Amino acid sequence: MTPESGRPGPAAVAERKMARPMHPSSEPPARDGPPAGLEERLAAIRARLALGEPLVGALAADFYAAANALDPGATEDALSVLPGNGGVQLYASLVSWASLAPGERVLDLGCGTGGAAREAARAVGSEGLVIGVDPVPEVLELARARTPADLPVVYRQGRAERLAHIPERSLDCVLASLVFEQVNDLETALLEIVRVLRPGGRLVASVTAFDRLRPLDARLMGSVLAVVAVRARGALAGRASRASIPHEAADAAAFREAGLLTPEERDVQLAAVMEDIEGAWALFSRSLMAHLLDEEGREELRARLARRVPHTLYIPLRFLRTRRPG
Repeated sequence: MTPESGRPGPAAVAERKMARPMHPSSEPPARDGPPAGLEERLAAIRARLALGEPLVGALAADFYAAANALDPGATEDALSVLPGNGGVQLYASLVSWASLAPGERVLDLGCGTGGAAREAARAVGSEGLVIGVDPVPEVLELARARTPADLPVVYRQGRAERLAHIPERSLDCVLASLVFEQVNDLETALLEIVRVLRPGGRLVASVTAFDRLRPLDARLMGSVLAVVAVRARGALAGRASRASIPHEAADAAAFREAGLLTPEERDVQLAAVMEDIEGAWALFSRSLMAHLLDEEGREELRARLARRVPHTLYIPLRFLRTRRPG
């Protein structure tokens, strides 16, 4: 409740707007560190990848869950602080492109630690609602800790492919920040997005634009991927080997078959200035690629980066905007 009025604050009101409210007793207990067994899970996954098993399906889902649980704040901490061309910022720019209005209901799909959810909540105000959904409990725990109580945000554990707790045609907008590459079944996820959007509702997403790397940056990333190719060769059978969303033929078909309009695209860049190896390692050590590697592989990766700094890496992103017809 707000101290001044004795009335419930926006976060409490937001809980009541949900079809199935989350009570405080259902939230996970606080932790002093990462859950036991995560490193062992990752080691087992690395062993399978080293033998050439493709990073797809259940193996990919297990890898993303374990890596994100081990370092839940990595994406927000490493990327949201980077400056972008034309004043672009990872979360604020995405939310700005969504053109949210006060009172709207928004889903932040694969919300991570809540960077986009918090920006969206400020845009929709106390009469609106933002629902953050992520499959990893450790990530949601940090999202709750980082979200002020006066913002109308609730967080739920769930997967993009099954949003059973969200009613049909109940949302004005779905945000998806750097999550589609980690979705196991993009076609099913897009069908679920269409189901929960009202007619005319928007989907606004960001993806990594692999096909827009500068030649100089492509050489640096090629050096990084060479380490992965030797140490975890099955990893390159997944998203890293495909065109950027939505340019892969299967992905483009998924958007069409879900009933979404052809996405508008806006290509942007974030600038990571790596003056020395410590600066480069601060970025790359928290990447998913680093989690694919054991300690020996990480040392090899660090050595390769050391030979290429100083370097400014322009990380290409693509903003996508589409809507459900109606």
